[in-house]
Amino acid sequence: MDDAVADRARFHHIGNVRGGLLDAARQILNQQGRGHLSLRAIAARTGVAAATVYYHYRNKDALLAALAVEGFSALSQAMAQADAARGEHTGLRATGLAYLGFVQAQPALYALMYEVRDQARSPEVAVAEEAAFAVMRGAIGRDGVSRYPPGTADNVSATIWACGRGIAAIALARGGQDGAQSIQQALRGLEFLITRRFSGE
Repeated sequence: MDDAVADRARFHHIGNVRGGLLDAARQILNQQGRGHLSLRAIAARTGVAAATVYYHYRNKDALLAALAVEGFSALSQAMAQADAARGEHTGLRATGLAYLGFVQAQPALYALMYEVRDQARSPEVAVAEEAAFAVMRGAIGRDGVSRYPPGTADNVSATIWACGRGIAAIALARGGQDGAQSIQQALRGLEFLITRRFSGE
């Protein structure tokens, strides 16, 4: 029995090896940074042979793509929960705060998500980002954009999504209280602009 087969047999009864590899990758990313994220380090942290990683992911890019998909799924969930509990806030503010809260809580993962996405090598990552975008688009639509042609709603949502990336970059670069203030100021400005534009003022 080779090492990979032995590892699969050993882990069969205690959990999912693929999930364990992603957990290890996420820990390394958060604790040590992108530069330390290697398949050998992931295998060592998971406690499996290096060959086991290749059994589940054909290469490092495939593993990073899976990690990015998980990240976009978590972002989708955070925004959907915020939209459902928004109360008197607009959908833009609720999902925008959730988006940027995710950035602040998971800066290394967020950076990796868009590193992989912008390489355009993983269709599943593009699908995952689109699902996250759809959450924000739906929230903005419920603010009133849905009264306008679908193309208009899509364009507005795409603009807000792009602005979110810019705001996130500034907030991460500044960090701390300055970053948080940048987020709040930008959200107030976006909220004012979109409300004014679609209220007919």
